[in-house]
Amino acid sequence: MPTHEEAVKAEQAEQILNSDVFKEVVENLKNEYINFWLNSRDIKDVNIREDLHRSILLIPEIEKHLRIIAEKGKLTKTHINKIRSVG
Repeated sequence: MPTHEEAVKAEQAEQILNSDVFKEVVENLKNEYINFWLNSRDIKDVNIREDLHRSILLIPEIEKHLRIIAEKGKLTKTHINKIRSVG
């Protein structure tokens, strides 16, 4: 059964996703990783480039998981409201 805690987490996740600070941090981090990646010229930097590439690919995954929490909570909130209106 959906919980009030899930609804609260959903609101927090949505606030994070909509936060200008979060959006700026994500964009800055992605740009920083890309710049490091593009500026690594030494042949020995292959592992560093691979790590940076994986890091860049992980950023959207973090956002995706926050969206999942937010959407799950919206469904939970709807479910809770339906229970309240029936009872």
